[in-house]
Amino acid sequence: MKAVVVAGPHDISYRDVEAPALGPGDVLVRSREAGLCRTDIEMMTGDFTDPRWVRFPLIPGHEWAGTVVEVGAEVDDVRPGDRVVCEGLIPCNRCRRCRSGQTQWCERVEALGFTRPGGYAELVAVPARVVHRLAAHVSFDAGVLVEPASVVLHGLEKARPQPGEAVGVIGVGTLGALAISLLALHSPARIVAYGLREEELEFARTLGASEVVRTGASSPPPAPELDLVVETAGVPAAVELATQLCRPGGRAVLLGIAGEGRTLTLPSDLLVGKDMALIGSIAYPAATWSRVVGLVADRVLDLDPIVTHRFPVSEFAEAMRLMDDRRGIVAKIVLEHA
Repeated sequence: MKAVVVAGPHDISYRDVEAPALGPGDVLVRSREAGLCRTDIEMMTGDFTDPRWVRFPLIPGHEWAGTVVEVGAEVDDVRPGDRVVCEGLIPCNRCRRCRSGQTQWCERVEALGFTRPGGYAELVAVPARVVHRLAAHVSFDAGVLVEPASVVLHGLEKARPQPGEAVGVIGVGTLGALAISLLALHSPARIVAYGLREEELEFARTLGASEVVRTGASSPPPAPELDLVVETAGVPAAVELATQLCRPGGRAVLLGIAGEGRTLTLPSDLLVGKDMALIGSIAYPAATWSRVVGLVADRVLDLDPIVTHRFPVSEFAEAMRLMDDRRGIVAKIVLEHA
């Protein structure tokens, strides 16, 4: 079978690899689509090499969906031909973190696309317990977006959006687009989107933003004192903006990852003096993943419009260049297997 293999930083190839072995409790899935994530690029370039997650050689792809090819002898809840999406994190379900429901902090967690081969391979073997069937009307595009949507929903669940609140989203990439879509389900009074380019702000309007503000100009954008701000841009300036936009007593959720070496400067008494909550959030517990699958299946959440570009998996390098160049509207790029 074919796969994108990252042997090390800047050593990436699309080549033949051995098909995975299938255990009795495993499901063999033919990957149909995989999302390109900024983290994938950072592993390829060597900007992200945390040994807990990055073990070269690796096959990326933690956002993906496909079709069941074969099941192990102990699997009876899915069968060949089923269209499925697979959780990116594989918890042990036995440690103290798992028993408390915080499966994303499993003490023995594995991760598809990081410690185990992911959806950039044509065939992926996964434990049956992380496999979810997709309803017949749900596209593979939507399946790819279940993973990042789970990341966003987990952050929102910690912030508890309330009907009638004024909310803001900083950044209109994949996470920002998903945040707008998910916040719209909570009946906010207004959704204000903040972005650097006119194209992405217009895209934010199509997703449900009632107002848009272009950032990056010499003068800071007006501060409307929002009840809840979701930061997805992953740069220190965006975090600072989130704290400025929050009303006294409001909440700011930080989903963007700025990377090591970047410095954030905030007044030491900001959180106390403004009586605000600064909420960091990363990944998702398994229960949140299941809720996203349900929202999509019930036609409550429409993820299809967020896929803006697609490439064959073999053209992954061109897809990476597009993500870096940010020409036009770039929300989610998917890589398709032939």
